[in-house]
This record gives sequence, C-alpha cells and structure tokens, in this order.
Amino acid sequence: MHGNKKERAPKQAPQPAETVKQQENAAVPESKPQDVSAPKTLPEKEEAPSVNDGTEDNGAAGAAESAKDTAAEGAAEKSVASKADTAAEGEKHEENEKPEKSEQEGKAENAEKAQESGTGGSPSPAAESRAPSKPSEPSNLLEPSAREKLRAALSRLGWKKWAAIAAVFVVLLGAGLFLAFGTTHVIERSDRDAKENIYMVVKPGTTASEISDHLTRLGVIDSRLRFWWLMKLQGDAQKFKTGTYAFAPHMDEQAVLDKLVSGDTTVVRFTIPEGFGIKEIAKRLADEGLVDEQEFLAEAKDFAPYDYMKKRPNERYAAEGYLFPDTYEIHSEVTPEAIMKMMAEDFDTRLTPELRQQAAAKNLSIHDLVTLASLVEKEARYDEDRPIIAQVFFKRLQMGMPLQSDTTLQYLMAGPKEDVSIEDTKIDSPYNTYQHMGLPPGPIASPGMKSILAVLNPASTDYLYFVADRQGHNHYSQTYDEHLAIVEQVR
Repeated sequence: MHGNKKERAPKQAPQPAETVKQQENAAVPESKPQDVSAPKTLPEKEEAPSVNDGTEDNGAAGAAESAKDTAAEGAAEKSVASKADTAAEGEKHEENEKPEKSEQEGKAENAEKAQESGTGGSPSPAAESRAPSKPSEPSNLLEPSAREKLRAALSRLGWKKWAAIAAVFVVLLGAGLFLAFGTTHVIERSDRDAKENIYMVVKPGTTASEISDHLTRLGVIDSRLRFWWLMKLQGDAQKFKTGTYAFAPHMDEQAVLDKLVSGDTTVVRFTIPEGFGIKEIAKRLADEGLVDEQEFLAEAKDFAPYDYMKKRPNERYAAEGYLFPDTYEIHSEVTPEAIMKMMAEDFDTRLTPELRQQAAAKNLSIHDLVTLASLVEKEARYDEDRPIIAQVFFKRLQMGMPLQSDTTLQYLMAGPKEDVSIEDTKIDSPYNTYQHMGLPPGPIASPGMKSILAVLNPASTDYLYFVADRQGHNHYSQTYDEHLAIVEQVR
C-alpha cells in the first residue's frame, strides 16, 4: 500500500515550480526497478538544490535532469522504506492492531490515491471495496482480562517459586494446627474442689467467642483455640442454647460443645457458709461461674430493698450482713441483683416478728442486731461460745469499753491473718474497734441464726475478756491480768 507515502517522504528544501513538476513526472514508475534485498547498498540522499532568485543559469537543463534522477531514486528509496516499515509494524502489532480502518480513514486513503494517480475524482470502486465494512471496536476490548493477566502471571512462575510458596503454606498450616491442638491454656481457679460443679449462664446475644473465653477462664476447658476450631469445623458457633449449664473442671472440648448445642441445662445450686462477707460471697459465686466478681461487689454497695438495710455513713456495703447464709437453687436467669434479692428475702423471712420484738425489747435496731451478730459469728467457732461472747460485748458496751474485736481489723485487711499485731490496732478506720467506741458502722459478715439468737439470748456472766486457742476454743477472764496470763498459756 502507498497510503503512507506522504508521511514517509524524505525531508527536502523547497524547490522551484518547474523542478517540482519534473519530480512529479519522474515519480511515475518508469525507472529501472531497484534491488530491495540489500537496503545497505542504496545510494545516500543528495541535498536538494537551493532556491535561486528567479534567474536560471546555463546549467538549468542539467539541473532538471539531475533532479529527475534524484526523484526517481527517492521514489525507489521510499518504496523500500515503506515496505520495511510495514513489515516491522506488522510483526510488532500482529495481535493488538488487527481491527480494520474506519470508514473515514478509508475515504482519506482513497482520496489520496486518486490525487496521486492524477484522476482528481472520487475513489474507484475497487478502492471502496477495500474500505472497512464494520465499525471499529473499542480499544479496551483488546486488553487482556484480569483472569488472563493472572493466568499469565502464574504461568511465568517457575517450579522453584511454586515450591517455596507451598513450603510457606505448609509451615503456616502446621503452626496453626499446633497452636490449636498441641497446646493448652489453663487458668487455675482458686479455692475449688475438682468434684464441684462449675456453673455458667449463656444469655441471649452471647457470642461464641465470649463463651470460649468464659469457659477457659473458669477452667472448664484447657484450650480455647482447640474449642474454637471444633466450633468452626462443625459449624456449631450459632447453635448454642441459652440457659444455665453445669460443667466440671478440665472437660473434653467436644463434650462441652455437645452440651451447649443440645441445651443440657441444669438447676443452679450454691451454698454460702455462715460468716461469709460480701467479698467472700462474690468470690464464691464468681468461682462457680454465676456472676462477675466486681459486678457483684458494685451492686452490693447500695443494694437495700428493705428500710433496715439503708446504707449508713462510712458503711462499705449496704447488703453486708443481710445476705443470709444458706443453700440456694436458681431456676431462672442468674444476675447479681437476682441472687442478692433471693438471699435478702430469705433473711427477711427468717427474722420473724417474734425475733424483731425481742430485739426491740433490748433496744436493738435490726441493723444493730445484725452488726453484733456478725461479730459473734466471726469470733466463735463453736456453738457454746456464741452466747458468752455476746454477753462480753454487751457488758463492754454498757461500761463504755471499746469492743477490741480482732475480727473488725481482719475486715479491713486484704486477707485473713492468724494473729493481729499492735501495729494493726492502729489502723485508721471507723471499723477499728480498738480505736473507736461502740459498734462498727455496719455488719462485717453474714451471721447465721445461731449467732442472731445468741445476741437476743446472751449468757449471764461477768466476763470482760476472752481469747481463742489454736483449736478455736475460747478462754474467758474478768480482769486484764488474768487475760494476759491466759494468753501466755494458749498462744
């Protein structure tokens, strides 16, 4: 094709009109064909003659002849260059530039051919037949798709790279399986018998991750990751039933999962011993998986469903002393408030009208009755000691002596202490009955009925002092000197 002849013509300086005309006539392919098999033998371009000032010299004829030869050589050179360029472009864009020319480009080419052939008219039917009959397609359709690009990229990866990727995958998979099935994550629970039940409540909206964390924290399962893998592999994460469940320590993860999916719930039963304070109650319930310890303590600060439970100044917990120690069963959803309400109702029921009248006869409010009973509960290990200790406290209150009960100091400490020291008696607190006269601001524990009855029915003695031996039996005296002598003997 010669459509690109004008674009590929060699650059030349402007020439006179006659010279241009002669060059056009010389462009007719009458000259001897050139050998295109060896482009390097083509003659080099000659510089075009410069434009004169309008006058011709005596060598005009020779110049015209030279121009004629030059034009013929240029035509042959352009033909060879055009064919070489066309072949190179065909190899380079063999796949990406196959669409046919647009109709407008075809018309322009035909017009150019007609002008070169000297017809000056419209393009010939043959030229029109070569014009494209289809509209050109968008160029983006020729671009390879994302899938083809990915396939091409993967095909370029050698076997060594594939082997490296496979090795990394195997290592990661092995590490994950080792963490899930080869390790344990045990959280030891405090003060728990291995045969005791561990209760856990599954509430509506509780996530599988929260359940896994709770089971691990309570010591029901040893591996949170292993339990999580079982849930995912079996598709049980959304199948847990709500309710209260009883578990044992270090159960098999599959057994725990089956229990939660089948809805094998239970009735909650727990026991609060006599003499437990709010902190000990909260810890026991938390260890059994019924409540959050800190949440329970926060609720106990102001829990006072009855008037006699109203919080006094300097009192730590309004519920202290009124959560009756007993064995309880819960048949509904477990919350700190629900547990405290159940225990406080039990106390209010046990404090019969007759017992309330006896307290009033001794000028004791219910608050003072429970406070004194809590001191007796913490000081006495044996039942025979309760009425005598109650009588010692009453006598000291009547005489204006400080109660000097070690149990009130223990209440201020983080943990129990076998023997308090002189330094402990100097603790600055309203609960310190060594430093403050009268009763402490409130109860220090939950007294049982025996201690409450001992306060309402104290013994008739003249004792002012008592000290317990290492076995928990108390020894009494009337004077301080007698008391010191007994202390030397039993301690």
